[in-house]
Amino acid sequence: MPMISTGYLNMEVSLYGAEEGQPLLLIHGWPDDASTWDQVAPALAAEGFRVIVPTLRGFGATRFLDDDAPRTGDSAMLAIDMIALLDALEIDHFMVAGHDWGSNTAEALAVGWPDRVERMAMLSTPPRLGGMPTPPFEQTQRQWYHWFMATARGAEAVRSDRRGFTHLHWVNWSPPGWFDEPTFDRVSQSFDNPDWVDVTLHSYRARWGEAEPDPRSAWLEDKVKATTTLSLPTLYIHGDADGVNPPSTALGVPAKFAGRFARITMTGVGHFPQRENPQAVVRHLLTLFAGAPAVLTDTIDRSLTMKKAAPYAAGIAAIGLVAAAAAGVAHAQGRSAQLTQVAQFDHQATGVAVTEDGRRFVNFPRWTDDAPISVAEVMKDGSLRPYPDAKWNSWRNARANELPVGDYFVCVQSIVPDGHGNLWVLDPGAPGNEKILEGAPKLVRIDLASNAVTKTIPVPGDVALQGTYLNDIRFSPDGKTGYITDSGTRGAIIVVDLESGKSHRALDGHASTQIDKTVKVTLDGKPLVRPDGRQPAFAADGIAISKDGKTLYYQALTGKTLYSIDTARLRSDVSEADRAAAVKTVAQTHVADGLWMSKAGVLYLTSPTDYAIKRLNGATVETVLTDRRLRWPDTFSEGRDGTMYVTASHIQDTNWFTPGAPPSIKTQLFSFAPAK
Repeated sequence: MPMISTGYLNMEVSLYGAEEGQPLLLIHGWPDDASTWDQVAPALAAEGFRVIVPTLRGFGATRFLDDDAPRTGDSAMLAIDMIALLDALEIDHFMVAGHDWGSNTAEALAVGWPDRVERMAMLSTPPRLGGMPTPPFEQTQRQWYHWFMATARGAEAVRSDRRGFTHLHWVNWSPPGWFDEPTFDRVSQSFDNPDWVDVTLHSYRARWGEAEPDPRSAWLEDKVKATTTLSLPTLYIHGDADGVNPPSTALGVPAKFAGRFARITMTGVGHFPQRENPQAVVRHLLTLFAGAPAVLTDTIDRSLTMKKAAPYAAGIAAIGLVAAAAAGVAHAQGRSAQLTQVAQFDHQATGVAVTEDGRRFVNFPRWTDDAPISVAEVMKDGSLRPYPDAKWNSWRNARANELPVGDYFVCVQSIVPDGHGNLWVLDPGAPGNEKILEGAPKLVRIDLASNAVTKTIPVPGDVALQGTYLNDIRFSPDGKTGYITDSGTRGAIIVVDLESGKSHRALDGHASTQIDKTVKVTLDGKPLVRPDGRQPAFAADGIAISKDGKTLYYQALTGKTLYSIDTARLRSDVSEADRAAAVKTVAQTHVADGLWMSKAGVLYLTSPTDYAIKRLNGATVETVLTDRRLRWPDTFSEGRDGTMYVTASHIQDTNWFTPGAPPSIKTQLFSFAPAK
């Protein structure tokens, strides 16, 4: 196992999976070591995660670099150790699962670094948010070893026989026969670390005020005590046969989480779920880390007791346990090796733009939150730079009456390069996808060489009607004309002369640009509806243009038909009757959000209801890839080498459709190789 220096520790770390995978930190507890995750980490790595399993201070081969450093073990200090490790690995955002000590360490990470911790699983030990009251006498009895170690004689006894002391807990905390002696012997070697006793004693004494926390962590200990709830998606996993923290200790846990939360009770399992039933723990962790927070549900997992009731079947299942678990989860989660996560964001992203020189941009509409950035360049390290500058991105809903809407990004829906050195920003000017702010709908042209706004084209009120939502734009090859879909209450194609700035509505109210009322948007077999029963209702949305610029393709999101029209018929001097006669039905499709005509002439379509990317092949639609991570694949762009980029905007996870969801949701940018 590699050793990684964190500045004050030389930390033993096990690493699993590819470096480009989503970082996932697994933290062990006491009395245990990093091998507690041996049957869990490989299965998670097989699902595309970059799994980091550190050995805590005082355990195994991890050593202090300074002989005079205090041998402290409070959970806040352990959290600071984890941040130092992740910084050394150049990991910013991550997810975390912790058992026992690791559970409270994960909690401290979420309190101290909420902008970095994305999701959290706590195993077997409840949170300490708001401080730790003296437990009831019955629980105090179970935790006798806490008080024993607070005494001088108890401390000396632990120093004299650390293996005997820890072995007693392994025996008492889980059902009889759950471990074999060779396993305990291997783990107990980790307790031979010269700092193990001091770190252990400090950990238990500090939590009850019998010792001061490490001075470096006092701020975080205070913050944990002052924090009463957390809002990140969280899973609490515990066994119903836990001899030290039985289910009664978790009754108040749900109230400490304001966001998506679920409690998993594993029957027949004691204090070490990841050792006692690793395949089930893998399954539950993947529900949290690879699925959607909305699917988190309180569960009683009887898989271990069912196996005990059928020993023959259990024996068969034990063959290739981790491989079988990983394969089953892979099938259930539907991950595709073709799809690569490029970046993750703390707010809802819809649009993506990739320029000829490889620069990548994303935009964040103000739908359910007041996003701090509207348009950003995604830097190589994954950070975001407001583009073209901070001023254009300084609009806030709270300052709507203070800032001139024409000079700021109000609610950006789409960003598209024109192939002539410019990035165009399409701003519907309707925060929350609701009322248009007068004067806010506009097109903004940014010169990519100078990173400066060079033109703003307002879309007037007789074109951007109240109820209009400017959705996406494509450009003629000569860069002189823009075609915008209006996905609002009355669908249309809006045509903009990019030189004069004049615009007009075409196919306004035509059946091809309207919602198909026969279409029901469903996800996983269930209708996607708001609390009041409304389904998504978006008119003309996805748009693409042929390479020669002569044919425009478009489709209503709430629809199932792909249409096309000769772009010459969209000129302002053509009558609506002639336009209507020129509309062609290209194919019967599916609910689709984004369209893109690739450089190779392939028309791609997103398919949000089955987590898929599809393409047009003649008059039929075929699947390119399916991946459960594509929670509402939204908008495409294409790199110079043909690599396709797509955002996952998680529309179904917003509080529009998931009551109780936070205003800000995490979204992703993915890439995949072009279809052959």
